[in-house]
Amino acid sequence: MRFRKLQNTVKGEQMAARKKREQKFTREMQIKLMAIFAFILLLLVILNFLIAYINAKSGDQYAKVVLSQQTYDSKTIPYRRGEILDRNGNVLAKSDKVYNVVLDCKVINSSEDYIEPTIRALTQVFGLEEADVRNRISSEETKDSQYQIVKYGITLEEKQAYEDYTDLSEDRSLTQAQREELENVQGIWFEEDYVRSYPMDSVACTVLGFSNSLNDGIFGLEAYYDDVLNGVDGREYGYLNSDRELQENIIDPQNGNNVVSTIDVNIQQVVEKYIAQLEEENKNGPQESTQGHASKNTAVIVADPNTGEILAMATDKSFDLNDPQDLSSWYTEKELAAMTDEEKSEALNEMWYNFCVSEAFEVGSTYKPIVVASALDSGSITTSFGVTCNGYLQPVAEEDAIGCTGIHGEESLGDVLKNSCNPGMMTIGMDMGVETFCEYQDIFGFGKRTGIDLPNENSGSLHGVNKMGIMELCTSSFGQGFTATMVQELAAFCAVVNGGYYYKPHVVKQILDEDNSVVSNIEPLLLSQPISTKTSYQLREYLELVVSEGTATDAQIAGYDIGGKTGTAEKLPRGNGKYVISYIAAAPIDDPQVVVYAVIDEPNIENQEDGSYTKNLVKNIMQEILPYMGIYPTGELTEEEEQSLGMQVDTQPQTEMEVQYVYDEWGNLMYDETTWEPLTELVPVEVTESGYEADNVYGNVTPPEQSDDGTVDENWADGASQEELIYDDAG
Repeated sequence: MRFRKLQNTVKGEQMAARKKREQKFTREMQIKLMAIFAFILLLLVILNFLIAYINAKSGDQYAKVVLSQQTYDSKTIPYRRGEILDRNGNVLAKSDKVYNVVLDCKVINSSEDYIEPTIRALTQVFGLEEADVRNRISSEETKDSQYQIVKYGITLEEKQAYEDYTDLSEDRSLTQAQREELENVQGIWFEEDYVRSYPMDSVACTVLGFSNSLNDGIFGLEAYYDDVLNGVDGREYGYLNSDRELQENIIDPQNGNNVVSTIDVNIQQVVEKYIAQLEEENKNGPQESTQGHASKNTAVIVADPNTGEILAMATDKSFDLNDPQDLSSWYTEKELAAMTDEEKSEALNEMWYNFCVSEAFEVGSTYKPIVVASALDSGSITTSFGVTCNGYLQPVAEEDAIGCTGIHGEESLGDVLKNSCNPGMMTIGMDMGVETFCEYQDIFGFGKRTGIDLPNENSGSLHGVNKMGIMELCTSSFGQGFTATMVQELAAFCAVVNGGYYYKPHVVKQILDEDNSVVSNIEPLLLSQPISTKTSYQLREYLELVVSEGTATDAQIAGYDIGGKTGTAEKLPRGNGKYVISYIAAAPIDDPQVVVYAVIDEPNIENQEDGSYTKNLVKNIMQEILPYMGIYPTGELTEEEEQSLGMQVDTQPQTEMEVQYVYDEWGNLMYDETTWEPLTELVPVEVTESGYEADNVYGNVTPPEQSDDGTVDENWADGASQEELIYDDAG
């Protein structure tokens, strides 16, 4: 019974719940829902009427506002990227204003009368293809566009030609038909822009670098000083005021600053001329790896040793900065056609590569003056140092002996440098010891970047105290076993010869604003004094011996006292016949004003150890730039030597003063009216190999004696013989 009652109870509850659920959505609720839906629908209808009313009453006004915003809100006024100048104010890089021709296709298509006159104007003035212009105007993709650039970078003259073409001024003689034609030229406007140009084409290309169309510096000064050269774009805003008049608000652009480099374009051009000459003379050498070129790499730096300013920097990888993608000077058309995109990119990077700052190599014997200076300054040796060269030295019993260029016998310290003696240098290195040697490498800036204001500077590679053994110490003493860049070696050598002062090398000396007012001066930065002035003066004497008596005698320049050091470094792997040759020189050595450093990597010659090529390169450059820099010879010179230096030789004939008689314009002798003595005067007479050459037609003719009555025949000269007369060009 209980179980049956429980079942009945459960069933009753389930039926009640089901009935309750069925009665939840009542009729009253349905009425409310319908009322809400009707209310929302009414609101939508009212809103639709409001939109229609606004559109009918003020649609044009709002359309103009929108169009104004579309036309002016996004209009940018470009800034002008700053110029790069040489130290004398010559422009090396500049940005020229140009104009892009822009079509408003929507305006052109707004009337059939506009289309043909506008197309004719574009084709006649700008030389555009009619089919291309017509397609741009009528194409579904562009016919409603208000911004279609049809020609980039036209000049101001081209823009003016268009304005002259469409000129409707009253004083222009036009027929009615012509005026109607020009009035219908619509939808053409000009957008200002700037294009980067390099007036001297390839001059200083690896130093300057270039920038792209987005004003991004790619490398060189263009990249390093990108933020300085770039400015800030201006903006032009447009809006309609309450009277529906178009108002403009212009924010002017901030142009970039100008960069004044330390480069002297005249010295730069001399350097590049002699690199090109070397290239031409040796491009057909015997080395297969460098066929068509004088070397794998050739580079030269000219610097002021007293400031660290770089006066010239060039490599053999010359290219036109106005067309930096052109590889035709380095590859044939066939080679270029076979290149993949990746290969072409690698070829471009190799051409743009600045060997002077980015390539670390074993510098060789040009490092020896730095070692000698370090040894003297540290007290490891004295000027009385002496050594015996037997042609080789075996620093470590278990290792092979290291040879020398010859058997030099007894040598003084100056002789070691003069002869570029490896055993002598190894002895000096061992006298210094590993710790002192490494200390002075650091003091002279090796193993770390100099901080030159050019991108991609290499720091080189050193052994360091913990990894340098006796063998490494000995090879490092003559410039092998570690790597450095040209700019590191240059900066260290300058400190050796300038009195012992290490200046930070730099390529920019001043920043100017767009009005050429000085923003900042970049003064020479003295970083340290690695050696004493006394040691520096001593090294000058040794380096002068190298040129006057040693390995660089063929680099002498008549009348000048020059100090220098040759260098030859065998490349890895040893024994493969590949060398880097170099020569660095300072002039005048008693008070250095300029240092020239040349490096040739794998010269295209039979014997790559032949250092005459770098010596001749530096000699040719110095002979031309020294007189230009106001550095004149101090010794006696022959006429031929003066001419070889580009000096003006006085070839004018010598003159002497001679007493001559005075004659009137008819050739008659003139007399003093009181004494009746013939008048005389001092006349300059040229001295020729055949004797005197008189300026006066009668100059060498002796007048006759006076007669008894004191008179002289005024026509005496008429009877003179040809032998008695000396005629000038007019006689």
